[in-house]
Amino acid sequence: MAGIAQKLASNQKQVAISEFFEKNKHFLGFDSLARSLITAVKEAVDNALDACEEARILPTIRIQISKIDVKKDIIRLVVEDNGPGIPQKSIEKV
Repeated sequence: MAGIAQKLASNQKQVAISEFFEKNKHFLGFDSLARSLITAVKEAVDNALDACEEARILPTIRIQISKIDVKKDIIRLVVEDNGPGIPQKSIEKV
């Protein structure tokens, strides 16, 4: 079974993350501005809750949503929490 998986994987071409998201945004929850915002907030809150739970901290989560450009539907989403943060060695991977 592992051999089949490796053979299939070797036949797959490398796809940039941005290209993957663009081609699959409807599956990932990013096919409209409203759905994108809901998906992004949910993921950020889930991550904050998981990190606080793992650190045994009562979570405090702050969410700020601002419309940057009305004509182009550009928004800014800021999520802050009191969790331990991303380890320094992992920052480049984010």
